[in-house]
Amino acid sequence: MSHKLLLISLSFFLLQSSIHAQQTDLPSSVYAFDMLPSKISPVGSKKTYVDWRTTFFDRFQVYLRTMDTDLPTVDGDMDPKAETLIIVKKGKLGIAGIGFNEVFEERSVVLVPPGKEVGFFTPDRSEAAYFVIQWIPEKGGVKAAPHTQQIEAFSYDGMEFKPTQKGGRRSIRQAPSAGLQELEMHITTLNEGEKSHDPHTHVDEEIILILEGEVEESINGTPYRLGAGSLIFLASMDPHGIRNVGRGRCEYYAIRFTPLPKH
Repeated sequence: MSHKLLLISLSFFLLQSSIHAQQTDLPSSVYAFDMLPSKISPVGSKKTYVDWRTTFFDRFQVYLRTMDTDLPTVDGDMDPKAETLIIVKKGKLGIAGIGFNEVFEERSVVLVPPGKEVGFFTPDRSEAAYFVIQWIPEKGGVKAAPHTQQIEAFSYDGMEFKPTQKGGRRSIRQAPSAGLQELEMHITTLNEGEKSHDPHTHVDEEIILILEGEVEESINGTPYRLGAGSLIFLASMDPHGIRNVGRGRCEYYAIRFTPLPKH
């Protein structure tokens, strides 16, 4: 075989492998904050964690945006067809839309239904950073009730902290959303050396977003050690468990996605 034909064959193989890979659902995976590259944009920078399809979603993307403008700016990377969670990582973040204009402190959460456009600004022009988590249910999902079409906001200061023997918990939301049978969110605090639970499984897909400290996540029996700002994606029915392996307490968001029934 000539070198030219070999290169053509190799290119065709790589193309077919790429196409096949794009049709594969996202497996359970971890994304270490320090390993993610930053892409500079006109209003700041962006770290992309994941942008893929999953068992339940035609598209699932998570990224971190850093910005420092006091003028409302539309985030061009947000998919208008997707349901969106915005989590403030750093600073004060203003979010504005039709009939909606509020400023949120760190660790606050905003749920934006599909088709609702919002802009972002920093009220004192200091640097702010926010996570964007978006999902588009796979085709065939049943639409939820109309009341799920409103923007929902959850201020961190308003989340009640309930202490436990292991640390504590802040419950945020457990209800249907525009594209889900149930979206459940909470913040777990674990004291040093504590584990949340033994490895378990569930049908729902889940993400863990680490706010502070250092954790070890076991997935299918393999441990992964991760620090603040890191993301864990847990695919349906994969055994997993988490524990605090750093000094002092750790805190993380746990977000579970229960899909709508198909037609």
